[in-house]
Formats: sequence, structure tokens, C-alpha cells
Amino acid sequence: MKKIIYAVILMALTSCNQFKSNKTIADNAVCDSIMAESHQTSNDTIEPFQTQAEINEACYNEYVANEDSVENEFQKLLEAFPQYRKEFLKEKDAWEKYQEAVHEVSRCEDHGSSTPMYVSAVLSQGTQIRGVPQHYLYLHAQGKNIPYSKTIFTPKMIADAYSAYIMAVGKDEYIEQKTKYQESLRKEQKYWNELLECRKKTSQLLTDDIKKVYDIGTNQMLRTKLYQLKNQNQDLGMISGEVMKCALPEDCSDKALLDYPGFNIIWAKHCENLD
Repeated sequence: MKKIIYAVILMALTSCNQFKSNKTIADNAVCDSIMAESHQTSNDTIEPFQTQAEINEACYNEYVANEDSVENEFQKLLEAFPQYRKEFLKEKDAWEKYQEAVHEVSRCEDHGSSTPMYVSAVLSQGTQIRGVPQHYLYLHAQGKNIPYSKTIFTPKMIADAYSAYIMAVGKDEYIEQKTKYQESLRKEQKYWNELLECRKKTSQLLTDDIKKVYDIGTNQMLRTKLYQLKNQNQDLGMISGEVMKCALPEDCSDKALLDYPGFNIIWAKHCENLD
């Protein structure tokens, strides 16, 4: 059994840290780089000697604050681009359905007393899917830019990663409700595809720089989702140092992300070496 240590990997939002940044960066495609600040919970969030219940509450409060920040930014986008209000609201509706499916997935694993903390982390990942692409458009409306990767991420990469995740769940001897977990992941994938299709249709209505920035945001959203899927939600909540070593780090390069075979494969190799 893995020794549990006091380590928190709570996936917050890309935009959460970016809201606090005053940096203006040239609009250049950058090869093989994540192009984002850390999304992990700051050390200030978890105080020493807190009970698990207090930690759970702190993580939930951070999740809610992050979600509120993203919604706040969305309302500003509606003001900046009133001509696309209808399309942006459709996308929000598509994301909300996706987030409901993410919530269902989050309830498929039992982490004991730290389960609420794990659920908040999974939900934060769902909010990140909304916040990452939105933030590019938000900065564009302010005349600002942030760097982005020139690596093209595709829906097929996401589909393959979903398949690998679903297969990994089926082979995990510690998961009791495998069928329910797999069905929940397939449901999440369905709504993910609908969200992606919604963005595709919206993109077709945009022109010039707005379309360019919007499409960059979609590509970064794909990158974010691929990262989440390849880690298979195993880097979230209260985890061991051994798990941290096997999980893909947030600041990984595009190449590292594309080459990473999936958490279950790396974990199996790690366990073999322990024998």
C-alpha cells in the first residue's frame, strides 16, 4: 500500500493565476512549451495541522472562487463582444453539461475522508477546460497577448486518451464499480465532443484576429484536456510521493505530453521495479 503523505495536487484554473499577472507577452507561437503558470494549490491554502475536514473545505472554497473568477471574466467578454453573445451563451450551456458529467466522474472513486478534496480537484479541472480558451479571448479584448504552443492537438488524441483511461479503469483491481466509472467517462466524452463541436461552429462565424485567437484557445483547451486525461485523475487530491513521481507534471513540454503513455502504464512499471 502506498504511504500517504501531506501532498495536495489540486488542479485549479489556468486563468486563476493569470488574472493576477500584469505581464504583457508578445503574441508568438512557441514550440514545445506548456505556456502556463502553475495551477496547483498554493501552500497558503492548506495550513499546518488542519483536520481533513478543514482541508476539504479549503479546497472546495478555492474551487468555488476559481469558478466565480471564470464566470466574472465571461461576463466581461459578453460586454466586449455583444455581437457574439448568443454563440458564447450556447458554449457556456455546452460546457455546463460537460461539467455535470465531470462531476459524475468525480464521484466514481473513493478516497476515504479526503474524497471531498478529490471531487473539488476534478471539478476544478472541468472549470479549467472553460477558463483556458476563454482567457485568450479575454486578453485579446484588452489588447494583451499570452504565448501559445505551435503544436497542434487533435480530437483524435483526446479520443485515444479517453479510450486508454476507460481501459485502465477496467483493469484497476482497486476500483469496485468499474462499469459505472466507465459509463461515466463515456458520458463525459460525449459532452466533451459536443463542447468541441460548439466551438467549431462558433469559430466559423468569427473573422480575422478574433477567429485566430479563438482557435488558439481551442487548441490550448485540447492540450489541457489531453494532459488531464493522460494523468487519469490520479494526480488529484491527497496523494503519495510515489504517485507524484509517476504523474505527468503540469509544466511538462508538449513533447513530454505527447510521449507520455498514460498514468496506468507508468505506474505499472513503477510497481514492477519495487518488486
